Amino acid sequence: MAYFTEVIPPGQTGEIKFEITGSKVSGTFTKTATVFSNDPSRKAMKISVHAQVIQYVDVVPSSKVYLRGTYDQSVSKILTIRSNETDREFEITGIRSNIDDKITYKLGERSAEGEYELTIWKNPKLPTMNTWGSVYLDTNSENDPEKVIEVNVTTRGSIVVHPSTVNFGRVIIQNAEQEPIERVVTVYKISGSFQIENVQFSSDFYEASIESLEEGKRYRVTVRIRPGTKDSYIDEMIINTNDPQEPTVKVRLLARGV
Repeated sequence: MAYFTEVIPPGQTGEIKFEITGSKVSGTFTKTATVFSNDPSRKAMKISVHAQVIQYVDVVPSSKVYLRGTYDQSVSKILTIRSNETDREFEITGIRSNIDDKITYKLGERSAEGEYELTIWKNPKLPTMNTWGSVYLDTNSENDPEKVIEVNVTTRGSIVVHPSTVNFGRVIIQNAEQEPIERVVTVYKISGSFQIENVQFSSDFYEASIESLEEGKRYRVTVRIRPGTKDSYIDEMIINTNDPQEPTVKVRLLARGV
């Protein structure tokens, strides 16, 4: 929002006042305003405002935490919690989260500088997943009594599928003489061994064969389509494995009938 002097007498000065709502911006930001006037030599003029939002309770390096790793991998982040208020001695009075099954956390004692150290760990035994949750800090700040830290927890699979989407493009429908169109998918594991047990589809238009390139490590899956009368063929190939952490991996299949 801006407030300004509408009429400025010749040789005099006016004032433009910008007002920014702090809850709608974060961190370091730049806002630009264009001033229009009846000045024939400069009818439009741009003014840039550079500023930084200072939190009442600050989380360093960020109030968004990403904990990403493979199964059985230990992943943690250390945060510093401090107050920018000067009218009281800052205290964290409580801590909790809504994802206690996915993370653990420990809040250290307040330092001489009035700061706290918070460590957050990802549960290393989580299956393959990607989810968000929050850690809530209760504080004695009147302006920020509940500091929320967003936490992203990701367990990456060690089984890699390439490509993860197979596009057959345009396929001719109802052509009995047409040979099946093939695409190849490579499936391998970064560490450890595994076996592909079978492959499933949700329709009868696709089929696949499995070839071992390196037993227990790398496989080639050849996918074929036999188009019927449909205009589009969107399916999912489900590759079933004997890996207890990744019993299935999925590949998206696309084709368009012409």
